[in-house]
Amino acid sequence: MRPVLSAHQLRSIGPGQRWLVELELHPDGRVFERINPGTPEPREDWKEIGRWTDLSHERARLARDGWELD
Repeated sequence: MRPVLSAHQLRSIGPGQRWLVELELHPDGRVFERINPGTPEPREDWKEIGRWTDLSHERARLARDGWELD
């Protein structure tokens, strides 16, 4: 199923410690997250982390919270 909205955010807890967090919002209302720890190891699998009901609200919330919308 193709997402209706994708976003990513680069997070850091100190120098040289970064990871990429990716979100996908699917048409059935599910929200999935995947974390790329920035190492040669493969990315983690997608995990369902919640649900959404209002796409425009979610788009505004993600932008406000510093997510890069794809």
